[in-house]
Amino acid sequence: MNHEYKSNLFDNDKYSASYLRAMMNKDEITTRKILLQEYTEYTGEANEIIKKVQRQYLQNKRYSEIDKALDEKDEARFLALTSDDWESKI
Repeated sequence: MNHEYKSNLFDNDKYSASYLRAMMNKDEITTRKILLQEYTEYTGEANEIIKKVQRQYLQNKRYSEIDKALDEKDEARFLALTSDDWESKI
């Protein structure tokens, strides 16, 4: 009898190892796909929160710039930051 002969019976260890590799590859592919996207789609609520945070950041930046303009007695900068189109001045 030839002991080097390998039967074609199902090898559970090889199957489970290849299945785990395939699952890890799916997760890795999904992660790479998310990271390589140019933009991410969010839900409506998330978009509202993001816009609110961005607006708050701009307002805080505006207030700090107004304080800076007052400290430096820069009248033109102060008037620009207190005008209606202050967002374009920042």
